[in-house]
Amino acid sequence: MAESTLSKISWTEFRPERRRLVAGAALTGAGMLVATAGVGVLVYELARAGRTWTGSWGVPPAELASRTMHQAQTAAQSAAQAGRDAWSSYEESPLRRR
Repeated sequence: MAESTLSKISWTEFRPERRRLVAGAALTGAGMLVATAGVGVLVYELARAGRTWTGSWGVPPAELASRTMHQAQTAAQSAAQAGRDAWSSYEESPLRRR
């Protein structure tokens, strides 16, 4: 049976410098904190701008959504009634009968 490559490697020679590993880990942690702070500022500013923008509307967003929902319900009821009327008033023409 062939000997694997991993068993031929001398792992005792693999010795990274601890100081560099610690420095890399510390920089990674600091970078993650800075990135988290950046995301927090971004989300805060987008939320503030959105509230200011919707606050300047003549109609509040909740009322606008309510009106739109009412319009959609009315349109759906009208379409359903039109479909029922068309179905009940449908007469098969003599040419289509077989």
